[in-house]
Amino acid sequence: MLSQPTTVVTRRLLHLTQAVAAAPEQPISRLMSDALKNPGLISLAAGFVDEQSLPCQMIEETIARLLRNPMRGRQSLQYGLTEGDANLRLLIAQRYFAGCHDQHAANMVLTAGSNQLLHLITQCLLEPGDLVLCAAPTYFVYLAMLRDLGVDAVSIATDDAGMIPEALDQTLSDLTAQGQRERIKLLYLVPYFDNPAATTMTIHRRQEILQVLERHQTGGPPIALLADNAYRDLRYDGVDEPCFIDCGADPALTIETGTFSKNLAPGIRVGWGVLPEPLRTGLLRRKSVIDFGSPSFSQAIVRQLMLDGLLDDHLKGSLLPTYQDKRDAMVAACQRQLSAIEGVHFQIPQGGLYVWLRLPPEIAASPGAPLWNACLHRGVLYVPGELCFASEGAKIQRNTIRLSFGVQSEAGISKGIELLAQAITEVRASGTTSCC
Repeated sequence: MLSQPTTVVTRRLLHLTQAVAAAPEQPISRLMSDALKNPGLISLAAGFVDEQSLPCQMIEETIARLLRNPMRGRQSLQYGLTEGDANLRLLIAQRYFAGCHDQHAANMVLTAGSNQLLHLITQCLLEPGDLVLCAAPTYFVYLAMLRDLGVDAVSIATDDAGMIPEALDQTLSDLTAQGQRERIKLLYLVPYFDNPAATTMTIHRRQEILQVLERHQTGGPPIALLADNAYRDLRYDGVDEPCFIDCGADPALTIETGTFSKNLAPGIRVGWGVLPEPLRTGLLRRKSVIDFGSPSFSQAIVRQLMLDGLLDDHLKGSLLPTYQDKRDAMVAACQRQLSAIEGVHFQIPQGGLYVWLRLPPEIAASPGAPLWNACLHRGVLYVPGELCFASEGAKIQRNTIRLSFGVQSEAGISKGIELLAQAITEVRASGTTSCC
C-alpha cells in the first residue's frame, strides 16, 4: 500500500515595521520582570505610587455624586472633545499658572496620562535624526521613547540645582561649531523633583536656562522647551517655584505638561499640556485619529474633585504626610547604612519619589554587574543610574542608582537600604566591582 505524501505546513508570520522590529526591550520591562519573578523582592526601583494612599472612598463618593445627576452622569460617559473637558482645563490653568488662565486653558490639551502627551509632542516636533538636549541624568522612559522614534539625545551636566546653564551654553556652542545646530529642536527638563535625580530648579536657575536658550535661538530652527512637571505637587519642604512660563519663557516656544498620576491616582490616567501653535493644532489632528478624545469619565472625576477642594484635602491630609514619612525613612536609612561607606553620596530631596545615590567611582551599578547580582541575591532591586543618561554628551555615570520610596513601607525601605549596603560592602571587599 502506497503511503500518503507528507504535507509540509509552512508557518507564516506577520511582518513588523522596520522601526518596531529593531526596537530593543525597554529597561522598565526588564526591571518589572525581575521584580515579578521574585515576589519577595524589595523593589526600590518602581516609580509607582503608594498603594495604601490611593483614595478609593473619596473617588467612590465622587463617582456616586456624578452619576446621581443624570445630565452630568451621561455627559461623563459620552465621547468628549479631543482637547478635553473645557472646565477641567480652566481649573488646571488656575491651579498651576500665575495668570492668563483663559489663554492657558484654551491652549491646553488633556491626554490619557502624560506619557501619551510626551509621545505625541515628540512625534509632532521631531524627525528621525533630530537632537533633544536633556539633563544628565533624566527620565529614562523618555530617553527610550526618543530612541524608538529615531531621535538622538545629548546629556547636559547637572549639579544639585539641576541642569548647569554654563554646560548648556557650551554644548549649544559646540554643536553649532560642529554644524549640528539644524538638528537641535528641543530641550527637555523635569524641573520639579527631577526623575531620577530629585533636584528642583530655583527661579534663578530657570531664568539662567532661559537666557542661554534665547542666545542660541538664531542660526537654526527654534528650540522648544518641554517642561515635564509630573511631580510638582509632591513637595514636602520649602515653597513652590513658578513654572517656566511664569518665569518669563517665550510662550510660543514653551510647553508645560503635568499629570494627575502622582498626586491622585495613576489608574485615572489624566495628563495635560499647554501647547503653543501650530503644535497644538497638529497634535490634536494626530490625536483625533487615535482616541477621539481621552476618557471623559476620568476627566469628570478629576474636575469634580478639584471643584470640591478634595484634591488638596487628599494631598495635605494623606498623600504628602505619607510620602514625607517614607522620604524621611529612606534618608535616615541611607544615613545609617550608607554614610559610613567611603565614596557614597546622596542628596535629601525636598519632594518627589526618589533619592539619587552616587557610589564610589569604581563600583558599577549596571545590570549584570557584581553589585546588581549581589542585590538580586539578597532580594533588593534598584534602577541602574546609567539608564538615565543619553549616549551622547555628558559622561554616563555607571556608579549611580535611582532609589524610589513610593511603593515600599517604611520597614521595607529600611530593610532594602540595609541589604543594598551589605551588597556594596561585599562587592567592594571582593575587588570585582565592574561589569565583565
